[in-house]
Order: sequence, then C-alpha cells, then structure tokens
Amino acid sequence: MGDDGLKKAVCLCSGGLDSTVAAAVAKQNCQELHIFHVNYGQKAQAKELEAIGKIKGALGATDVVSVEIDFFRNLSALTSAKAIIPVGKEIKLDSKITPPTWVFCRNLVFVSLAAAFAEYLNAERIYVGFNAEEGLSYPDNRPEFVDRFNSLLQKAVASFSRPPQIDAPLVNMNKADIVRKGVELMAPMHLSWSCYLNGKKHCGECESCQHRRRGFKEAGVADPTEYALL
Repeated sequence: MGDDGLKKAVCLCSGGLDSTVAAAVAKQNCQELHIFHVNYGQKAQAKELEAIGKIKGALGATDVVSVEIDFFRNLSALTSAKAIIPVGKEIKLDSKITPPTWVFCRNLVFVSLAAAFAEYLNAERIYVGFNAEEGLSYPDNRPEFVDRFNSLLQKAVASFSRPPQIDAPLVNMNKADIVRKGVELMAPMHLSWSCYLNGKKHCGECESCQHRRRGFKEAGVADPTEYALL
C-alpha cells in the first residue's frame, strides 16, 4: 500500500460501483483511507450506507464519515418521495435536457464538503468515481470539472495548509473498463449498491442499474448483482 507515497486519502463514496472501484484505487495508493459519504435525502440512502459499511471492512478503511444535508430534498426525482424515477425505456438522456435524476450542483457541493474534511485530516488526495459514461450526461463528471476544482482548491484552503487534490482515476473509463479495473484490484464490487431505489434487490431497470448491467456484460465478467425484475 501507499505506492504513490500518500499517507492519507479521502474517498467520496456513494456505495456504488464506480466509487467502490475508486476506493480500491485509493487504498492501493495510500496508507490511511477515509470514506466520505453524503446523505442528501436520496431514496437509496439506507442501502448506500449498508453497502459502504461492508466496503469499509473489505478494504480495511480507517473509518466512514457520513454527513447529512437537507437542501436537496424534493429537488430531484432521486430525493422526492412523490417523484417517480424513470425506468426501462422511459430513460432518455439528452445533453440539452436536464434529466429528472439530475441533482443540482451535487458534485460541486459534495467535493467541497470532502475537501473540507480532507483539509481537516491533512489528507493529500480526494478520490472520486467520476467516469466517462456519466460524463456524457452529467458535466460534473468530466475532466474539466476536476481540473477547475483543483485550481480552485489552490486558493480555497488556509495559507498554512497544503491543498488536497481531487483524483478521478476512472474519469476516462466507461462501465466495462471500470468493471475490468475492479477485477484487477479485487475491489469488492459485489458489495456495492448502484440502484436509485431502496428495494431488497437492485431494481434492474433504473438508469444506474442499466449502466451496471451493461458494464459487467460488456466486460465479460459475471455480474454478482441480484436484480428484482430479471
């Protein structure tokens, strides 16, 4: 461990496939891994926390820090009890139209919170699961976002602190590449939770489940996930 000479790292983790593989990369590169999670009113928050607890144990992370923010409640299909999340053929991704699952400025808020925690810990890196597949629809998953936020961090911490840096090791990968990387690192992908819903099993039909299913299929890797409707 600590191949990059990193002492401490924070991984912004939802408990999903991408951030689980990013956490495995972080663990490989640092001596002390802290998992950072945000409860923002999402439907699947209980399942996310359950998954993260298991992932922490599998990776030997130091701790899990979960913060609660209520601002996003009812602002997205992900956070509204009344709004229905699109499934199956209802899902239409268009770069010119905001999807109902978009959470306004979510990653900007989340990485800011993670950066505050990283500065407090004097951690050198903040790992995130941003990737090319989500980057097609969500601009806060793209390399430009990472580069600009890292530039901002140079001026955002105390003058006596060393600015932590965002590290997005999957930012140029699609889901199949991420699954292959997870296999390479023996990441606990089987413990991750990707579904937007809070069921006993992954629904298999929401946007996130569809990406997950396709990723394992295209990677030629057996999918360990139990889906409710398959």
